[in-house]
Amino acid sequence: MSKQWLAAALLPWAAFAQNSSDTTDITIYNRVKQPAATVLAPVEVITKAEIERRQPKSVTELLRVLPGVQMGSSGGLGQQTSLFIRGTNSDQSLVLINGRPLASMVAGSPDLSQIPVASIERVEYIRGPRAVAYGANAIGGVINIITTTDADIAKLSLTGGSHDYVGTDLSLNQWVSEQTRVQLGTGYQRTRGYDIQPGNDEPDRDGFHSRYARLGLEHELSREWSLFLGANGWDNQTRYDGAWGDISENQSYQLDGGVQYQHEGWLSRLDASYGESELRSWKESQGRETSEPLSTAIHKLSWLNQLRTTERSILTAGVDWQNERIKSESRSFGNAFSAPDRDNLGLFASAYWQLAPFSFELAGRTDDNEQFGRHNTWQATTALELPASHRTTLSYGTAFRAPSFAQLYWPGFEAPDLQPEEAENWELGFAGQYELGGWKLNLYRNEISNLIQYQGPNMPHDNTDALIKGVELQLNADTGIVHHVVSFDYTDAEDKRNDNRQLLRRAKRKASWRGELDWLDAKWSLEALYVGKRNDQDFSSWPARDLVLPSYTLWNLAASYPLTSQLTLNGKVNNLFDKDYQNIFGYRAPGAEFYLGADYRF
Repeated sequence: MSKQWLAAALLPWAAFAQNSSDTTDITIYNRVKQPAATVLAPVEVITKAEIERRQPKSVTELLRVLPGVQMGSSGGLGQQTSLFIRGTNSDQSLVLINGRPLASMVAGSPDLSQIPVASIERVEYIRGPRAVAYGANAIGGVINIITTTDADIAKLSLTGGSHDYVGTDLSLNQWVSEQTRVQLGTGYQRTRGYDIQPGNDEPDRDGFHSRYARLGLEHELSREWSLFLGANGWDNQTRYDGAWGDISENQSYQLDGGVQYQHEGWLSRLDASYGESELRSWKESQGRETSEPLSTAIHKLSWLNQLRTTERSILTAGVDWQNERIKSESRSFGNAFSAPDRDNLGLFASAYWQLAPFSFELAGRTDDNEQFGRHNTWQATTALELPASHRTTLSYGTAFRAPSFAQLYWPGFEAPDLQPEEAENWELGFAGQYELGGWKLNLYRNEISNLIQYQGPNMPHDNTDALIKGVELQLNADTGIVHHVVSFDYTDAEDKRNDNRQLLRRAKRKASWRGELDWLDAKWSLEALYVGKRNDQDFSSWPARDLVLPSYTLWNLAASYPLTSQLTLNGKVNNLFDKDYQNIFGYRAPGAEFYLGADYRF
């Protein structure tokens, strides 16, 4: 890149630049806390304060305004939802709960619509490949949903709204002694929904209800040693329209535990987790007893170590062991899944050091997958601090993903010859931070070999190749009492074996704006989301018919008012102007929805 081009890109902002510092700690980058200033990748953090201000009713609603994120949903609350990060497939991004992978990812991609947003304390989201830290699946990005918190909480929430929506949540996080903290949470969510497929001659209301519970325990054994235990569980039921079923039930739980030693610049942590997920579907007219389970389980052990020799030098290394399996009771149309257990052993290390004005990171990982052999992944990044609080970064990273058990072994549609996906990513970033706001610009190129694609109903999966190029622009600024957050994405995701067509359900253009202000003693949030045209297919007949879904713009408005120091009233309107649109062809997205609620802090 020429010096003239770089100067031209930064010049318009230089006059407003001010020195700034970010003291936030980030966990998702290398799986242990480190200062945000040492993170050399685009990371976003959604805090509990932002969640409470925006009042999302689902994880889909919470994440869809983030840069690089697009969603494909087959209806309203609780319906099946796909996550596309930087144009990659839904199963090419890793979703974690408190740093551990979801058991549902064993069979395929996780359904974010099933995770209760009320249980979330914080979300960390990193874009680009992070296979060196997490192993397989981290091709498009990683989302870590955190349900634990350091804050003292004792809160009861109640909400009601459109489609007979009812939601309640109880959260408690307290020190019960000088060394011991207990976290408790439970909640219920229900909506009768609406008819998501009005043209299928099955008029009904496709509702959803969900129950969840979480428990956490932290205990300080000494000044250096600490112990933590956790449990999360969900029980969800969704009504939908389908030829082979119209009710699905998803029951999942996850158990976590670990011990940590920390002394001066040295940290060592041993983690263990186990999760199970069971999915059942059936026709209401035939009864639940006719359903067949798809049951998956995942074990994970990890040992992480970090050494900070100085504030400008960080060394991280670790070992991961993971076992995935489809449980023996799993069936499809009476046929069992013939799927062996699969182990993966990974070793990784990274080094960060700073030689002002440069910062460098070099990371490597080797994974020995029992089924697909050894895969080595790499990450190299350099950053240059420029005058007047500007920064530019250049990074290169590789990643891989083994086919899921569902893609390999679904009874009757087995595809044992599928090859692992491999990705090679280049990224160039610029950023500037000022007294009144800042901006970020990221340009990336992700080449994916052996991309696993869905061919159509009653057909096995197949491999193809893809080239994804994109630009992300973020702006945040204060104008008077209003704080603005703006993002724009351009995503060119080409299927190289299909005439370079844009991958299905991924818009080339997406933009969002969010305005926040405190006014009349209330906290306000107004957000707009624009999603451009997307390619899709009509799978109601075969061969599928190609089509293009039109663009749409949504507006959401939320407000909260503290009636007393303990009682806060909340209100939310989704799809403020009642826009008629579809995320997926044939499935009607929600119209205008209204919610009212209250939070009481004990």
